Amino acid sequence: MQQLLIDQQQHWQFTVFNAWPSVKHIVTGRNPHIHRGNIAGLNYGLNVPDDPLAVAQNRTEIAQLLHASDAAVVIPFQTHSNNIAVIDDSNKDHIFENTDALITNVPGIIIGTLSADCVPILLADPVAHVIASIHAGWKGTVSEIAKHTVQRMQKDFNCLPENILAGIGPSISAACYEVGEEVAMHFSDSCKSDSSNGKTCIDLWKANQAQLIEAGLLPEHIEIAGRCTFSNPANFYSARRDGIQTGRMGSFILFN
Repeated sequence: MQQLLIDQQQHWQFTVFNAWPSVKHIVTGRNPHIHRGNIAGLNYGLNVPDDPLAVAQNRTEIAQLLHASDAAVVIPFQTHSNNIAVIDDSNKDHIFENTDALITNVPGIIIGTLSADCVPILLADPVAHVIASIHAGWKGTVSEIAKHTVQRMQKDFNCLPENILAGIGPSISAACYEVGEEVAMHFSDSCKSDSSNGKTCIDLWKANQAQLIEAGLLPEHIEIAGRCTFSNPANFYSARRDGIQTGRMGSFILFN
């Protein structure tokens, strides 16, 4: 993952998409030096105590960052579900509640996911011209939302998994994600490690990578950002570190 500075704002991009100029994407950071609304930094979430007008402006500027000023920006209301919505011109202005993954094959529609420790995943099939955005917290990971999204891309758009590229974005690392047995019991041993205080640490990056490979993606087509939100307060929001009412970063993708 490479770091970008655009208009004095810090953002990131996956290198796995670089060979395909028709696929545009961006992963935002906290940007603590930008003060707009009630939360320092660039917040894209409406379910936190921020100024809705400031959030709306932040969302509008995403289209400008992707050089697609006329594009619709679609962000669902995420609930840690495994519900997936397919976006097209007929529903791009709808409010998608209880939805944690979006898929589209329509050029000019930006789809995105919000996060502050949970795992954001962007998918692109540059051959079939299909993209997806996924929000995978521990519940979404356990319910295999990443794998189900790939399967939906296959079912609805005849995508071949070996053509799909994936970026697993900044999120809480295994070293910082201590959980109780009620959560740990849902994960395979390969995704678990012991912490120094006797709790279990869960590797959400590895768990989602395994799902994508199980769904048919090639390992070399999956990029893991490897950036921990919890341990990098200058760059990222973290709900575990700062509380659930902290801001939300965005991971957005567009097909031209």
